[in-house]
Amino acid sequence: MNFSGLRSITRRDGFGSEFLVVLPEEKISKKDKKYLVDPLNHQYQNGVNPFIHSARYLATTITAIPESANSVEQILNNSNFHLKLYDPYKYDKIKVANKEYALAANFSAPYGLWLAENNLGRAAYLTLINRDDNLVMPHLFMLEPYNSNKKVLVLIHGLASSPEAWIRLTNDIMGDPVLRENFQVWQVFYSTNMPILESRFQLNALLQQGFARISNNAPAKKEAVLVGHSMGGVIARLLVSDADITEPAFNIVKNSKLTKFRDNPLFKARLKMQPVPNFSRAIFLAAPHKGTDYADRWHTKLARKIIRVPSAFLGAFADTVQGEIGLSDFLHEVGRDLIQNGPSDLSKKSKFTALTKDINPAPGFKFHSIIGNNTDSDDENIMTDDVVAYQSAYLEGAASNKIIKGGHSVQETPEAVLELRRLLRLHLVDLGLYDPD
Repeated sequence: MNFSGLRSITRRDGFGSEFLVVLPEEKISKKDKKYLVDPLNHQYQNGVNPFIHSARYLATTITAIPESANSVEQILNNSNFHLKLYDPYKYDKIKVANKEYALAANFSAPYGLWLAENNLGRAAYLTLINRDDNLVMPHLFMLEPYNSNKKVLVLIHGLASSPEAWIRLTNDIMGDPVLRENFQVWQVFYSTNMPILESRFQLNALLQQGFARISNNAPAKKEAVLVGHSMGGVIARLLVSDADITEPAFNIVKNSKLTKFRDNPLFKARLKMQPVPNFSRAIFLAAPHKGTDYADRWHTKLARKIIRVPSAFLGAFADTVQGEIGLSDFLHEVGRDLIQNGPSDLSKKSKFTALTKDINPAPGFKFHSIIGNNTDSDDENIMTDDVVAYQSAYLEGAASNKIIKGGHSVQETPEAVLELRRLLRLHLVDLGLYDPD
């Protein structure tokens, strides 16, 4: 197999043969495939959100143990063996003939096959230009069987990206025994042409539904870690912040017909933000919290004109206001930058940036920034990763700010992965789950 993007294969030597178990693909009904304006209160066909995917690609180690193993002769002359399947995440040793042996494992193979068969990188570009209707709603992928004792690590990718942005980090976590034993990875996929406030609203609902599946007393229910890169970092910040931008948002609306929606619960839910309570730490990488000039260069402006807000989202939202305001008035306000695509929201001049740039995580919440610097300067007014300036990526109150030499895709660098691993271990130390000594 060719594991595209995987620089190394994470495995463990030991007894047994490494296999993959692939479970049947979950089917999503036509009713649930449409864009959902109110996902938290939607009546899903089977009672559960079909966009939350349990692990389908499972690492498995199979052992063949002789039925009679009291002597070499019995082993050689008896053709009967017991085949046993083990989950290498749960077992690292087995007993054979009253002796303990390490259990073999391949942790990269399920991840590699998941990446290869889903081809989310291609889907990211198709959704950006509104050419893939299968991924309009955000999806949450659990990369291993759910474990109630492991802390949850949620990864949110950036613009025109996908979970493939986290290949190196995810594979390194699987290869680090401390992190592998204490964290389970949840990958998020969302359409980056969506307005950022809408993405935050949808991901908030998705994560709430994901954590709702966990029993209240399980360790996995709390002290989760949220990591976001670029646009994903901006969304991550808003997912752990407490802010109500209803008043300033409606103050910029010029069409008086829309002001009647000030108390509309669906509008308010998108403008009134409360932190997802399951997270106690967040890490932002190369995030343009205060916007970026890159979004206003001539070539990015041209791209912004090609990228459209998803028609499924506009149609679903327009349906909710039919009878109260004409569709043409609604779309007219879209043209006035009240609702625009994700790349346009990242502009320093956008209404979104004006409304959200001063929103920070709640006091006492632990968060960290990892910032790229592709210049030879250490001047905070000059440093940039070629897309996001230091001043935009920097947030007051961070527990740490790590500047790494490199461009905007800083999350792929070995230095950033090492820093992320350090912060994840620090999280375990603070919780008393790991002693580095």
